Amino acid sequence: MPKILVIEDELNIQKLVKANLAASGYQVFVASDGEEGLGLAKLESPDLILLDLMMPGISGWDVLTALKTNPRVREIPVVIMTASAHKDEEDKARSMGAVNYLVKPFSADELLRHVKQVVGASDNKDA
Repeated sequence: MPKILVIEDELNIQKLVKANLAASGYQVFVASDGEEGLGLAKLESPDLILLDLMMPGISGWDVLTALKTNPRVREIPVVIMTASAHKDEEDKARSMGAVNYLVKPFSADELLRHVKQVVGASDNKDA
C-alpha cells in the first residue's frame, strides 16, 4: 500500500485529502506544519509528499528545499498543493524538484489523478 504524506496547515483540506486518499486505498500521514512534515518524511519514508506552499512557520518553499537537499528523503516525489496559480511559482517549484503542481481548489478526481501519476494506483480493489 503506497504511503502518502500530506503537509497542509488547513484542517478542512487535510481532512478532505486524507479521506479521499484513504478511501482509494492509500496509507496517509498528515502534518500540520513544515517542521512536523520534515520529521514525518524522515520517519515514514513515504512514496509521495503532497506539500502546501503557504504555511505558518517553515514555508512550503523551505520544506521543499530541505527535502531535496537531504540524502535520506530527496528521492521522494513531491507534488505541490497551493492556491497560487502563478506560472512563475509553478516553474520555480518544478525547478526545485517538485514533480507536479496542483492548484486549489481541486477535485477529488484531480487529486487522485496526480497521485496515480506518481505512485500508481493502490492495491485496494474497492477503489
